[in-house]
Amino acid sequence: MAFVSAVTGDDSTKKFMEVLQNDFKNLSLETKKKYPQIREACDEAIEKLSLASNNPQASLYGVVNQILYPLVQGCESKDLKIIKFCLGTIQRLIAQQGIDAKGARHVVDCLYNLGQAGVLELKLLQTAALLMTTSDLVHGDTLARTMVMCMKMVSTTETRDISTSHAAAATVRQLVALVFERALAEADGNLKVNPADVRLQSNNKAPKDLKPCAVDAYLILQDIIQLINGDAAHWLVGISDVPKTFGLELLDTVLTDFSPVFFKISEFRFLLKEHVCALIIKLFSPNVKYRAALTALHIPGAAGANGGGTPERPHFPVTMRLLRLVSVILHKYHSLLVTECEIFLSLTIKFLDPDKPLWQRALALEVLHKMTIQPKLLKSFCDCYDMKPHATNIFQDIVNALGAYVQSLFASPGAAAPPGTSAIPQQSGFYCKGVWLPLCVTFERGTAKAVYIEMLDRTEAPTIQDGYGISVAYACLMEIIRSIAITVEGSEYFRLQEMYEDLHDGDEKELNSNKTNTDTATTEQSLTSNGHSVEADQNSNVVQAASDDSDKETELRLQLLKSSWCGLVWGLSVLADASIGELENILRAIQTLARVSGKVGVSAGRDACVGALCRSALPAQYAAGALGACPWRREPAAPEPDCRHHVVWVGTPLPSAAPASGQQQSFVMVTSRHVTAMKALLCAAQRDGDVIQQAWFPVLTTLQHLVWILGLKPSTGGSMKASRASADANAVMSTSAVMADLPALSAMLSRVFESSKDLDDVALHHLIDALCKLSNEAMELAYSNREPSLFAVAKLLETGLANMHRIEVMWRPITNHLLEVCQHPHIRMREWGVEAITYLVQAAFQYHHNNPVHVTDARSRLLLEPLAELCSVRHADVRARQLECAARLLHSRGDQLGAAWPLMMQVISAISEHHSEQLIRSAFQCAQVVAGDLLGCAGPRCLRRVLNTAAAFALQTKELNISLTAVGLMWNISDYLYHNRDKLVAALAGDAAACPEAPQHDELPPLDRLWMCLYIRLSELCTEPRAPVRRAASQTLFSCIGAHGALLGKPAWRALLAVLFPMLEQVQKQSNIASCEKVDTGEHILIHHTRNTAQKQWAETQVLTLSGVSRVFHSRFQLLTTVGDFNRSWAILLGYITDFALQKSHEVSVAALKSFQEVVSAAGRAGGLPRRVWDAAWAAWTDIAAALPDRHREPPVTEDGKPGEEYAPSQSFLTTLVQIFPLIFQHIRPTFTAADVERLGACLAHVCRIEPSASASALDGSAGLAVSLHALHCLDTVHKEALVRHELLGAMFVALTSLAGAGAGAGARCLSAAVALYRAAPQPSAPVLPHLLQALHSAVKKCGQEKRRRPSEQVDEASQIAALLLQVLETGLPLAREKPDDYKEFWETLPGVLETFLFEPPTGMGAGAGALVACVRGAALAGRVPGAALGRLLALVRAAALHHAPPDRTQTDQELKEREEFARTCFETLLQFSMVENVDSISGDDNDSDPLAIMTLLDRFQEIIMKYAEDEHDTEPLPRHQLSEISFVLKAIATLAESMKKAPPGKVDAAAWRKLIDAYGGLARLAASGRARGAGGALRAALLHYAALLAPP
Repeated sequence: MAFVSAVTGDDSTKKFMEVLQNDFKNLSLETKKKYPQIREACDEAIEKLSLASNNPQASLYGVVNQILYPLVQGCESKDLKIIKFCLGTIQRLIAQQGIDAKGARHVVDCLYNLGQAGVLELKLLQTAALLMTTSDLVHGDTLARTMVMCMKMVSTTETRDISTSHAAAATVRQLVALVFERALAEADGNLKVNPADVRLQSNNKAPKDLKPCAVDAYLILQDIIQLINGDAAHWLVGISDVPKTFGLELLDTVLTDFSPVFFKISEFRFLLKEHVCALIIKLFSPNVKYRAALTALHIPGAAGANGGGTPERPHFPVTMRLLRLVSVILHKYHSLLVTECEIFLSLTIKFLDPDKPLWQRALALEVLHKMTIQPKLLKSFCDCYDMKPHATNIFQDIVNALGAYVQSLFASPGAAAPPGTSAIPQQSGFYCKGVWLPLCVTFERGTAKAVYIEMLDRTEAPTIQDGYGISVAYACLMEIIRSIAITVEGSEYFRLQEMYEDLHDGDEKELNSNKTNTDTATTEQSLTSNGHSVEADQNSNVVQAASDDSDKETELRLQLLKSSWCGLVWGLSVLADASIGELENILRAIQTLARVSGKVGVSAGRDACVGALCRSALPAQYAAGALGACPWRREPAAPEPDCRHHVVWVGTPLPSAAPASGQQQSFVMVTSRHVTAMKALLCAAQRDGDVIQQAWFPVLTTLQHLVWILGLKPSTGGSMKASRASADANAVMSTSAVMADLPALSAMLSRVFESSKDLDDVALHHLIDALCKLSNEAMELAYSNREPSLFAVAKLLETGLANMHRIEVMWRPITNHLLEVCQHPHIRMREWGVEAITYLVQAAFQYHHNNPVHVTDARSRLLLEPLAELCSVRHADVRARQLECAARLLHSRGDQLGAAWPLMMQVISAISEHHSEQLIRSAFQCAQVVAGDLLGCAGPRCLRRVLNTAAAFALQTKELNISLTAVGLMWNISDYLYHNRDKLVAALAGDAAACPEAPQHDELPPLDRLWMCLYIRLSELCTEPRAPVRRAASQTLFSCIGAHGALLGKPAWRALLAVLFPMLEQVQKQSNIASCEKVDTGEHILIHHTRNTAQKQWAETQVLTLSGVSRVFHSRFQLLTTVGDFNRSWAILLGYITDFALQKSHEVSVAALKSFQEVVSAAGRAGGLPRRVWDAAWAAWTDIAAALPDRHREPPVTEDGKPGEEYAPSQSFLTTLVQIFPLIFQHIRPTFTAADVERLGACLAHVCRIEPSASASALDGSAGLAVSLHALHCLDTVHKEALVRHELLGAMFVALTSLAGAGAGAGARCLSAAVALYRAAPQPSAPVLPHLLQALHSAVKKCGQEKRRRPSEQVDEASQIAALLLQVLETGLPLAREKPDDYKEFWETLPGVLETFLFEPPTGMGAGAGALVACVRGAALAGRVPGAALGRLLALVRAAALHHAPPDRTQTDQELKEREEFARTCFETLLQFSMVENVDSISGDDNDSDPLAIMTLLDRFQEIIMKYAEDEHDTEPLPRHQLSEISFVLKAIATLAESMKKAPPGKVDAAAWRKLIDAYGGLARLAASGRARGAGGALRAALLHYAALLAPP
C-alpha cells in the first residue's frame, strides 16, 4: 500500500527504513557472536538501507531482495529467538507491501522449510496469511507450497495441539477463499497478474487456457476433490490425506462463497459437474442404504443407532456436511446441475423415510426447509422437473414426502403420550392418536435457522429434540405455501399478509385482497398505506414478480399448484386436526394456498383447501354428513371425545332432507377449535372471495351449519344476530365466553358478505349462485314443513346491499331467486324472501352514486322490477310487504323513481278480488301519495298509469270509501293537468304513443289524450254497480269538464262526445234492467226511501249524467257547434233527453226537462244555428208532451194481477216542460204555422189535463205557479206573433180555449188572454167571437160545478170570467150592431151566455151580472140591435128584475149588497126601457100589457114592506138577511119613484102611480117600528122621494 510505488524520499518511507535499520541493527547485535554471517548480512542490509534513504530517487524494491537475505538466514539458524525476530521483520515488510514477487518466493520457501521443521507453526500461519492477504504475488508453485505448509498443520499430532490445528484449518480456508477471490477478480477483469511473477509448475494439470489465478483455484479445487475422495493431491505435493470433514468444509466454502467462478469459467463447471457431484453421490451411498432399527422408528428423541452394526452405517459429520453441500448446490448451482440436483433432491427426500435415523430425517428437513424459503428455487425445481414430460416430479415428491412424514409421526400406536394425557396440554404442539409432539422450535417467515446441520464440531449424531422433526416439517409446509404465494402474487403477497394481520387484530380496514391480478401486464410498484416496502431484507428471500408474465410463466405457476396442493392440504389437514395452539397459523396457510390456487386456476386445489377449512370448522362426525367424506382420510374419524379443546357450545344440528349418520345425534358439540376455524374460514371468505368461485358452496354450507348450531338468527339487513331467546332455544349447553363472542362472529360473518363489494363480477356471480343453491336446498327442506334455514336468503340480501355500486351485475340473479322464495308455501321462507326484496329495493334507491352518469332510466326500471313482479304472488303477506315497501319509497324517494314510475304504478294498481280490505287500503294509501304529492315526479308519460290506477281503486268493491276517495284523486289529477299544462305540453311534445282509450282519435295531441284518459275512466265509473261511486264519478267527470274543458281542442271534444253519449246509453240500459226490490243494507245502515232500490239509485245516476252532459252543451255550446257533425250530436242529445224525460221516475224526468231547458237556452244564446237545430228541439218538445200518460188511462197491472201504481208526472215536470217552449219558440217564430199553433195548443191542453202526482209534487217541493199559467205564458208568446200574422188567430183562439177548458186553475187567465187577443184584433177575430163566448160560457159553468173548490174561489173566478165577458161585449157589441149580418151567430149565442152569467151561480145576481146588464142596456138603448136578440135580452132583464131568491143566512154583507145592486140595475134597465117609445115592439108580444112588469114589481115591494111592518110593538132588529131584503126593496122603490118622475107624463100609467103612493103607508110603519134600523139610509132615501108627490104634478 504505502510502498508499492513509493520512493525513499517520502517521509513515511524514510521512517519505515529507519525502523528497518533499527531491526537489522538489533539482529546484528543478536547474531554477531553465534552467527557472524548473519551479522555481516545485516550490516550490509543496513548500509543498503542507509544509501537508499539518502537517495530520494531510490526505490525500496531495489534493496528488498538484499535486505531479505539476512532475515532468511536468521530463519534458517534454528534459533527460535532469532527466527521469531526475523519472522516479525518479514511480517512488517509484508504488511507494508515491501516485498516483490521474487521476495515472496523466498519468504514462502523459508516458511515452508520452517513448517517442515514444525517450528513456530502459529507464527508461520500468521505470516502466510499476511502474505496472501496483503498482496497477489503468490501464485503457482509458491502458492502450492504455502497451501501444503498450512494443510499439513491441520492434522493434530503429538507435538501439535488442537488450537494450532484449528488455526491451520482457518488459515487454509482463508487462503482458499483468497485464491478464489483472485480468480473471480481476474475473471471480472479487475486483476491482472504479471506472468513473470509466476513460477513454472512441473505438475500443472490445469487447462492451458486458464489465467494464472484461475489456474491456482482450479488446481486447489481439483486437489480438494482428490483428497476428499481419498486420493493423493496432484498439485499440493506432499498432501495425501486430510480429514474428510475438513475437505468437505473447504468444498462447502468454495461452493458457497464463489459460485460466480463456476458460472463464468467453464472449466470450473466441468469440475463441479463431473467430480464434485460424483463425489457427493458416492459419499451419499451409506446414508441411502442404511435402515434404522424398527424399534426406534417413531419414538421422538430416539438415537440414530442401528441394531446390526453394519459397516455401511452413515457417519453424522460426513452426512451433515454432505447435506450442506447438497443444499449449496441446490441453491446456487441448480441451473448448471439440473440432472445432478434431481438426484440430490431424490436422495434428500429418501432421508425422510420412516426407516431412516431421526437425525438423518432432521438433517433432511433442515435442508428442505432452506429450500422452501426460496420461492425462485422452488419455481426452478418445478420448471426443470415437474413440467418436463419424462422427468421426476421432484417438487411434488418433496411436498408429498413432507406430508407423509407428518402422517408417519402419528401412525405408531406405541408413540409416547404427553404427561397428563387426560388434561389438555398447555404447550403448543400436536396431539393425535395418543401421540404428543410439542412445537419445540419456531421460525420467522422467510427464514431458516438450522440446528443440526450447523453442528460442525460434532463427531457423533446428536439426540434429536422431541417434536423437532414435526416443527421443521410444519415450517417447511408453511414456507412452501409462502413461496408459492410469493411466486404467484409477488409483492402483493406481503400487502395481503399485513392486511390479514390487521384484520386478525380487529382493525376494520377495507379489504381489496383480490383486486390486483398478478397476470396483468404491469405490477404495482407502490403499496397501499400499510407501509410495506417492496425492498426485501437479507433474510426474507423476496422474489420480485416479473412485470410481464409470459405464457410459460403462467404454465409454471399452474404446475406449482398442481404439484403441491394435494400434499400440502394433506399434511396441513393432519396438522390442523392434531394442532394445539397452532391451528390459526395452519388455517391461515391453507387460506393462502386456496387463494393462490384460485388465482392460478387450480380449482381442485382451491376446492380441497376450502374443504379443509370447512371441515376444520365443524365436528368431524357432523362434517362428514354436512360436507361429505374427507378425500385424504382413509378411515372415518374416531368418535372418541376430543380432550384437546374446551367445549364451548352444544347445539342442535341443522335439519336436512336425508340426514347422514353423523347427524342422527340430537346435539352437536362445538369446541374452541371449531370457533377458531370458523373465524379463519370467515377471514378466508372475506379476503379471498375473488378466487373462491365454485368453492363458495361448501363455505356457505359450513357457515350455515355453524350459524344454525350457534343459534344466530337473521335480522334487519341480512346480518345474523344472537338473541338470548334464540340462543337459549337452540343451545343445549353454552359458555359465557362463546356467548360474548357471538356478536363478533356475527360481525365477521357480515363482513364476509360486505366485502363482496370488492369481488370482480365473475366472483360475485359465483357467490350469488352458491347462495341460491343453498337457498334452494332450504326451500326443498321447507316443503316438508320442517324448519328451514334462512341463512342463504339473509346473505343474499346482505350481498346485494354491499354491491349497490354495480346493480346491473348482481340485481337480477339475486332478485330472481328471491322472487322464487316469495312464492314458497312456508311462511318463514316467504317472509324473508319478501323482506330481502323490499329491503334491497329501498336500499338501491337510497344508494348515492358518486357518478351521476350511473343513475339512468334503465337502472331505475331494473331496481323496481322485482317489486313489480311480486304482484304475481298470491300470498297476502307478500303483497302487504310489497305495499309497505312501495309506501316507503314514495315517501322517501318518490322524486327519484324516474323511469320506474310505470312499475310503481303497476305495483300500486295490482289489486284483485282475492285481496283483503287491508291490502287494498294499503295500496290505496300509496295511490293517494302519488296523486296528492308526486304527480310532478311521476312524469308526464306516467300520468295515464296514475289515472288507470285511481280508476282501478274506484272499481274495487272491498271498501266503498276507498272507491269514493279514488274518484276524488282523479279530480286532483285533473287539477294537476290543468295547472301544469304548459310543462306537460312541452314534455309530451315528442310523445307519439297511441291512445288506447280512444283508438279512433289517435290524432289527438298528447295532453288531450291524457284528458281523454281521465274522462273515459270517469265515464266508466259512471256505470259502476255501486250508486255512491257512480254519483261521485259523475260529479267529478262533469266538474272536470266544466273546469278544464277549455283546454281541449276540437278533435278532443269530438272524442269526448264519443265518450259521453255511450255513457248515457249504458246508464239508460242499466237503469232499465235495475231491480225494484229494496236494497238490503244491513241492520245498522239506514237508506232514504228515495234510494232504497237499485232502480232509484240508477235514477240518480241518470240525473247526474244527463244533467252533466247538458251542462257541457250549455257551457260549450258555441264550441260544440264547430265540432264534427253537430246536428247529429244535437239529435242524439235530444233523443236521450226525450227518453229520460219519459222515464217513469219523477227525478229523472224532471232532470231531463231541466237539461232540455238548459241546452235550449244555451242554443238560444249561441245564435246563428241552422233551422234543423230548432226544428229538432221543437220536435223533441212535442214528442215529450204528446207521450205523457193520460189521466184517464187504466192503471197498469202487476205480475200478481193486482192493480199497480199509475205513474203521473210531477207538477215540476209539467211546469218545466211548459217553460221550455218559449225558449224554443223565439227561434222558430218566423216558421211557426197555424198547424204548429194547434199542435202547441193540443200539447199544452194535454199537459194541463194531466193530474200531477201528489207524492212527486211533495217530493220535489215545487211551490211555483200552476202548469196552466206557464202554458198560458207559452201561448202569450205566440199571441204577439198572431197579432202580426192573423192567419194564426183562429188556431190561437182554439189553443187558448182548449187550454182554458183543460186547466181549472188558470182557465180564467186563459180566457183573459183570449179576450185580450180578441180585443187587440177584434175584426180579424170576428169569426171566432161565438167560440169565445161559448168558451166563457163553458168556463163559468165549469166553475160552478167544481165541488172541490171553495165557494170564494169559485166566485172569484166566475167574477173574472164575467169581467172577461163584459170586455168581449164592450168590444164586440158595437161591431155587432154595425154588422149584424156578420155577427149573426154572435147574436144567437149571446142571450144563452148572458142567461148563465145573470142567474146561475156563482156569477148570477152578482156585481158581474149587474155590469153585464148595464153593458147590454147601453148597447140595446144605442139601437141597431136585431129585434129578436133585443127581445131576448129584455126578457132576461125582466126575469132578473122579477127573480127573487130568498136571502141566505150564509151570504156576506158584500154579497147582499151586490144582489141589491144587481136588482137595482135590472130595475133601472127596465125603467129605462119603459121610457122607450116602441117598447111594445121591443117585447114582441102584443098580449103583454106590461112588458117590463112594473106593476108586478110594485106589488112585490108592497108585500115585503107590509110583512116587516105588521108588528109595530116588536122592536127586535131584523136578521142580517131580512135586513138585506128590506134594504133592497127600499132602494128599488126609491129608484122607481125617481124614474117615474123623470119619465114623460104620458109614459107612466096612473095605476103605477097609485101603487107607488100606496106603498107609503107601509114605509111609514116600517120606520115607526124600529126594526129596520140597519136599513135606515135606504128607508130615508125612499121616503124623501115621496116629497115630490105631496102636490099634484
